Amino acid sequence: MLGESLALAAAFGWVGSSIFLEKASKETGTISVNLIRLLMAMIFLGIITFFKRGMLLPFDVSREALKFLSISGLFGLFLGDFFLYKAYVTIGPRIVLLIMTLSPIMVSILSFFILKENILGLQFFGMLLTIAGIMIVILKKKSEKEFSKLGFVYAILAMLGESFGIIFTRLGSEGYDSFATIQVRTIPAILAFVIYISLTKKWCNIKEGIVNSRGMIYIVLGTIVATLGVTALVESMKYANVGVVSTLASTSPILIIPISIIFFREKVTVIEGVGALISFIGITIFFVL
Repeated sequence: MLGESLALAAAFGWVGSSIFLEKASKETGTISVNLIRLLMAMIFLGIITFFKRGMLLPFDVSREALKFLSISGLFGLFLGDFFLYKAYVTIGPRIVLLIMTLSPIMVSILSFFILKENILGLQFFGMLLTIAGIMIVILKKKSEKEFSKLGFVYAILAMLGESFGIIFTRLGSEGYDSFATIQVRTIPAILAFVIYISLTKKWCNIKEGIVNSRGMIYIVLGTIVATLGVTALVESMKYANVGVVSTLASTSPILIIPISIIFFREKVTVIEGVGALISFIGITIFFVL
C-alpha cells in the first residue's frame, strides 16, 4: 500500500499548504506569497535534483520540452497561482479546494480535444456528480450571503490555469525527470511575476512581505508541505494505479473539513459536508470505475 499511502500524504500536503499559504496571503499579500514561494521551491527542488541527478538546474532540457513546460509554468504557476491565492483570501481554502476538484475533470476534457484521449461514458456521470456536490456547497453559501462571487471567479480561473498547465506539462515532460520538469515550469513563472511586479511597481509589497516574520513562517511551512506533497504524488504513481492515486490525492476537500472544525473553529454545516462527499464520490467514479 506504499503508493496509496503516498497519494494520501499528497492530499494532506494540499490541505496543509492551502491553510498555511492562505494565512500567508492575509499577512503579506498574494503577490509576495507567489514570488517568495516560487523562489523557495526552486531552492528545495535544486537540492533534490542535485542529489538525484547531479544538477542544481535543468540544463539538459530539450528545446521542445522547454517550450511546452514554459507555457505550462505560465498557465499553472503564474496565472493559476495568481488567482488561487486571491481566491484563498476571498473565500477560504476549504471552498477553494472543493472547486479545484474540477481540475482533473477539466484536464480530461482538454485531453480529449488536445491530446485526443478518450472519455468513457461513465466518466460523464462522475463529472456531473462532482459539479453537483460543488454547487450544493456554493448555493448553500449564497443563501447565507457568505459567498463571494468574485472569489468564485478567482477559483475557477485558478482551476483553468492549473488544468491548462497540466496539459502542457504532459506534452513536455515525457521521458524527462519529474523534479527537473517542475524546475523548468517554475523558472518562467518567476520571470513572469518579476515582470508583473516591476510593471505594477509592487516591489515594496515584496519587501514588506519579507520583513513580516509571521507571514514568512507561513510561506516557508506552506512551501515545504507543498513540495513534499508534490514529491509524494510523483513517487506514488510508481507504486499504484494512476486512477487510484488521482482519486486519493483528490480527497483534500474531505480531509480539510475536520481540520477546519477542530483547529480553526469553522462552522461547517451538514449540507456542506454532504456536498464535499458527493464531489469526492464523483471524482472516484471518474477515475476508478
